[in-house]
Amino acid sequence: MIVYRSTKQTFEVSRLLARFRGDLARYERGGLANQDQAVALLIDFGEIEAGVADALSPEADSDCPTLRAFRRMSLLIGRVFCLSWRKERGRIGPLIAELNGRLNDPSLRGLPHSIQIGAPEGYVYYGLYPETYLEAAAGFFHERRPRSAVVIGLRGIGASLSSVVGAALAECGVEIESFTVRPRGHPFDRRLELAQAVEDRWRSFDGAHFLIVDEGPGLSGSSLACVARRLSELGAGDERIVFFPGWVPDGSQFVSESARERWRRHRKYAASFEQVWIESGRLAQSLARSEMTDLSAGAWRKLFYNDENDYPPSQPQHERRKYLCRTQGRERLWLKFAGLGRYGEQKLERARALAEAGFAPRVFGLSDGFLITEFVQGRPLRSGEVDRRLLDTIARYLAHLRKHFPSSAGATREELAEMIRINVAEGLGEEWAEKLEWLRGSDESDSITAIDGRMTPHEWLRAGDRFIKTDGVDHHDDHFFPGPQDIAWDIAGTSVEFSLSAEQQDYLINQYRALSGDRNVAERLPFFLIAYPAYRLGYATLAATVLNGSADAVRFKMQVDRYASLLRLEIR
Repeated sequence: MIVYRSTKQTFEVSRLLARFRGDLARYERGGLANQDQAVALLIDFGEIEAGVADALSPEADSDCPTLRAFRRMSLLIGRVFCLSWRKERGRIGPLIAELNGRLNDPSLRGLPHSIQIGAPEGYVYYGLYPETYLEAAAGFFHERRPRSAVVIGLRGIGASLSSVVGAALAECGVEIESFTVRPRGHPFDRRLELAQAVEDRWRSFDGAHFLIVDEGPGLSGSSLACVARRLSELGAGDERIVFFPGWVPDGSQFVSESARERWRRHRKYAASFEQVWIESGRLAQSLARSEMTDLSAGAWRKLFYNDENDYPPSQPQHERRKYLCRTQGRERLWLKFAGLGRYGEQKLERARALAEAGFAPRVFGLSDGFLITEFVQGRPLRSGEVDRRLLDTIARYLAHLRKHFPSSAGATREELAEMIRINVAEGLGEEWAEKLEWLRGSDESDSITAIDGRMTPHEWLRAGDRFIKTDGVDHHDDHFFPGPQDIAWDIAGTSVEFSLSAEQQDYLINQYRALSGDRNVAERLPFFLIAYPAYRLGYATLAATVLNGSADAVRFKMQVDRYASLLRLEIR
């Protein structure tokens, strides 16, 4: 089944560096006191470094002067981030001056014109905080007291995470060398391709600890494992190879047998979000010492449903962190992880615009990556619970999105058609996929929108005499299908999820068309009435498999049956 899409986009390096210089100047003008800005600098430069390294090392990871210059700058930014977290502003100024000087290094003149950058998923979707790597590095130092360390970051997000680990240890007096590498090949069987110069340098670090840094491990664990394997082949002993992962599973469920074996052989250092942000009181302190209730991983459902049989399904691994907060003034606030750096700022801007238009809860700001909104104690809608007032609201909402949130990136029509064919073949059988040849010639819109992407009934609340759309800021911008898309995707999603009759669907289309001026949306809709349930069939199938044995697995299996039935009706 296909449910994930590529988020990579092409950017001009000169523009990225100009934006970074501007952000650096704003950080200076602000007095070097804003931790969120320090985080943004770390993330943005890490993306540039990873993209440049990939462009300059297409076949094997190299060790050219340009990449060494980027590593030196990354470690400087890591130290800025570290000192900002520790509130040692007086020591940051000289580092910024040195960084500005290095940005004019002659070795940077041979940069590629453009690079590809994908979203750093941990920072954007999964609430991975670089501050946790500072704590992990501190734990490693206090336990092992190393004199020297070679820090190896796995690109992409490992570029910035490794600069944090390296900087934290440098602050403790450890002699640091640092590299980034890109594990290649099949996701379940990664391999490392190194230029001879890199291998020679790694062999030369006699007695040093090798620290492998990434946000993983994922399902296979093979990315971390393949670096450790190569280090072993180059003569490093197991006791000198250390993992710095985002979390520490027991490793027994890794798909890769080699990764399972490697995971047992090496020490691991990690600190959790709960340790650094919750148990320490840091997050609550930033919200005027609020009382916080964790409602992540589907726990939010108990606030809105009296009977668990009414719960919509939830895949905990794909839910963002959520908290219900009660301030000292007893006001209830809703916190949802929106993303670090500019990613969170983009969600804040959209949330404010939707709130001002009357479609979403009031917005109070962004704090440490969390979007803060009012908590609306409404009643979630159910499939089939439809009247003209709701359809009028949805029509206004979709027309508003199309007008105010144009976009250009997302799954192409060809990628959507491929997703449909594969999911239909695997979910219904090859004979059903053979009936889909007409999809390639379907009409395309000339307007791409940062759509809602999740028009499910439970994300619409009936609050008094109005309807409120929750969770409308980020589903177009995650790593699932469809990304920014033809608004017809949301019309199809509404029709499918609310079980609209033909009359209700026509009414919604007519209302939307009158408000938006989108005259041929009805002609484009048939493609999306197949694309939407095909994607949801794939997602529900995978979620049911991962959650096997749980109540949510049963809920997802019910969805699988429903989407399969709808697809048969549409394709036939």
